[in-house]
Amino acid sequence: MQKNYKVCNFELDNNQMQIINNNQNMLIIAGAGAGKTLTILGKINYLIENNLCSPQEILIISFTNASVNDIKEKIKYNINVFTFHKLAMEILKLANIEYSICDDKYLKYIVEESIKACTIKEQKYILNFLQLNVNFETFLKSSNYISFCNLIITFINLFKTNNFNYSNIQNINYTNIERKILIIIFKIYYQYCSEKRSVQILDFDDLIIYATNVIKDIKCNYKYIIIDEFQDTSLIRLNLIKELYKYTHSKIIVVGDDWQSIYRFSGCDLNIFLNFEKEFPKVKKIMLSNTYRNSIELITIASEFIQKNPLQIKKQLNSTKENKFPIIFTPYLSKVYTFKKLIDTILKITNDIMILSRNNNDIFEYIDKDFKFENNQLFYKNHILKYFTVHRSKGLEASHVIVLNCNNEHLGFPNKIENSPILNKLIPNNEIKFAEERRLFYVAITRCKNTTYLMYHKNNPSTFIKELKKVIKSKSLKIKYFK
Repeated sequence: MQKNYKVCNFELDNNQMQIINNNQNMLIIAGAGAGKTLTILGKINYLIENNLCSPQEILIISFTNASVNDIKEKIKYNINVFTFHKLAMEILKLANIEYSICDDKYLKYIVEESIKACTIKEQKYILNFLQLNVNFETFLKSSNYISFCNLIITFINLFKTNNFNYSNIQNINYTNIERKILIIIFKIYYQYCSEKRSVQILDFDDLIIYATNVIKDIKCNYKYIIIDEFQDTSLIRLNLIKELYKYTHSKIIVVGDDWQSIYRFSGCDLNIFLNFEKEFPKVKKIMLSNTYRNSIELITIASEFIQKNPLQIKKQLNSTKENKFPIIFTPYLSKVYTFKKLIDTILKITNDIMILSRNNNDIFEYIDKDFKFENNQLFYKNHILKYFTVHRSKGLEASHVIVLNCNNEHLGFPNKIENSPILNKLIPNNEIKFAEERRLFYVAITRCKNTTYLMYHKNNPSTFIKELKKVIKSKSLKIKYFK
């Protein structure tokens, strides 16, 4: 095994070197801050420098445009780095297939217009299903209408990303009124499909499904396919990769962290990651267990917290960093006063602050006229503070992280919004209560290089706050409060 291999002036550890030197299909399980991007870059450099393949024979797939751009900026070779959708577009281009991309608001438009045009009988079914004692015109002007439209949009997206057909739905134990609603949903879905065909447009899921079907018609010379954020993969994406593998006989290397799987209701299925070894032959499983972001104290607390989910892969993470108080509990009676005091305190040390919220609009409850919020940036006393929802923060880090709204409320953290039985029965979930919220909270508290501050009402802490305190005590660590 080659030793002292450096990437971007960082020397790779033993686990990373195993990945560099291994030439099998690989499942790489990475902890938060374990240097997976560095490892991917190291693997690419090693393959090319040792003449194992050319840059054109490597394909890298990542989950978001931001992560794709991040890899492109760091890589020193001309390699194809795509999101799944961009890869699908490239395949259709090679297959000489002409199409137009569907506006992402098109489905929303079809759903909303279809609901407004429902028959009298369908209107009664909808009101009955939603348990509303109002007339249909009143319903159409209410938030219940928006929620019902979103339910239909989510159902259609899940139906497509999981490669379902109507016969799959017939075998699900839906109630009588739920089946009546499903008939309405499928009527809308078939209209949506018909409208797209009539003007020859494809939505993003269509791109992936269509590309999967035409791979056999194009030339692909990839020897290595590396997929980042694989814990957030849907069935249609897996099918695309399996088809690529079938025709290229390439090595498949997937990287991800099951502890950070947070996109279940956009169609991602954690079981794909957990069962990767069943999908591809001769898979080598390697863990990246050294975290270079978090202190050993924080990762010990966070690991105990996340592994309350029984389906999570058990792993022991390590760190050489130490911090006696990696989590500081920040109770308040006044949100704005305490938030401002906390920001002022941290700014005396650094302006490397990231503010995270569970919900899009949480931030507005914590700021006053001294703050300015513009284009997802928070301006305060000539400082620009980074602000994200937790979903958008994955892969990012800051010295100090503030997590808002850790309250025991319907829209607190964990968020207690119940998904409709129509969705829950479509994607059965055998995990414990708030399993995905727990992973989301894990993502939030592990963004920090130094300290995470958890803000909650003094008299109404969430179950996660209470549980973290118990974990800290069980590890013989001390609880610290911001004062």
